[in-house]
Amino acid sequence: MSSQEIEESISEIRGHIVDLLDTLDDRMADSRLDKIVENGGTLRSANLGQLPERCVEDALIWPTLETLGFEYTPRPYYPVGDDGEQPDFSIDNLSETVIGENKSVNRFGAARDDIEAYLDTQRYEYGIATDGLRWGMYAIETDGNGRAELIDVVEEQDLTPAVQRIARDRGLVSYNKELQSEGTVDAVLGQFYQTFNHYGVRREIGGLTEFYDLYLEVISGDGEYQSLDSNLHDALEAPAGTSESDQLAFTALLIDRLAFLKLLIDRGVLDGIALHDQWSEHNQGLNRFRGSFYSQYLQPLFYDALATRPRQRGEDLPDSFRDVPYLAGGLFEPILSDEHNYDVPDTVMKPVLSRFVESEERTLVNEAANGSLLQTYTKGFESRDLAGQIPQHYSAIVDAYDAEIEYVESEIERTLRSFTSPEAN
Repeated sequence: MSSQEIEESISEIRGHIVDLLDTLDDRMADSRLDKIVENGGTLRSANLGQLPERCVEDALIWPTLETLGFEYTPRPYYPVGDDGEQPDFSIDNLSETVIGENKSVNRFGAARDDIEAYLDTQRYEYGIATDGLRWGMYAIETDGNGRAELIDVVEEQDLTPAVQRIARDRGLVSYNKELQSEGTVDAVLGQFYQTFNHYGVRREIGGLTEFYDLYLEVISGDGEYQSLDSNLHDALEAPAGTSESDQLAFTALLIDRLAFLKLLIDRGVLDGIALHDQWSEHNQGLNRFRGSFYSQYLQPLFYDALATRPRQRGEDLPDSFRDVPYLAGGLFEPILSDEHNYDVPDTVMKPVLSRFVESEERTLVNEAANGSLLQTYTKGFESRDLAGQIPQHYSAIVDAYDAEIEYVESEIERTLRSFTSPEAN
């Protein structure tokens, strides 16, 4: 998530708050607005000419949900309880069931109580409670005695200090107490956005991390929160007639191979291989005119060195490839048909190496040690099941990765297992 995105979102939320304050200022006497903003007073229909909850929804809650990245349905048909009461909204762009309850400003407790009742009655997965100023997201857990208990999914957020400061700066209220110095508008709104935006919520309820989102972005350009100048799938040069699923499988396989290389390099198994140095040499030398980094460096490393027994390796291999260990797990052997005829332009390989491999060193190594990144991703996020798009190759890629890990651990003297000991860490 870029700083520019955060700044733009803060500005939008500030604008929504201003819209609410201007609406209230137009409809209410100054003294009444003071009580609402400064002293926790509640809105009244007689002062507004509108139901208070609807006023707050239109001016603040709905636009704020949109800025946070949520798609929602107001007044969904989710009857709960004996009276058939319904929540005020549902979130539509999360795989889990998330409902929401709105109240007028300074009635957050009532919204929270309703959400607790809804979740306890129907066992919906998650609920959002808000009065526009305070926001909370909750789930229900059962204690040892079978009693339902509301628990925080993300930390509750309170925009009241920001709202008070904005109202004061615009001369809408005459305040009677000082605000805490750390409660600046940008600090309060920035904390709110980073905690409560779609990515933050999805990460908490589904385990999503920036690393896995970047993984999918690298492969197919489908990451929701990360972006590269290009992605492998779009830039890939595949043999004529190659199917969409084969192309996706190749990009997933390439990232798995790069992750495995980084795993071995960082743990001392491939002493003579340095991806960064080799890329620099390729980019600055004449090799770039002979072909891509993939065709000139990675492809021979994969097929002719790592997947070939030392005695069977060609004499034209670079010296740095001659002493690399033979990996018999099958990850670096051709898994797809016509695999030798794929190519990856340098323009897309550079951001893949720099963003995905170099800038995620420890994360990449830790996750790669757990097995195929494709397997780990799809197991954790069924709603983004990349494997479902490449069914004929998914098992082969995962099995080859797992077999390679097993082979390295059992056959190479400096094994991966020795590098994962507590002493090594």
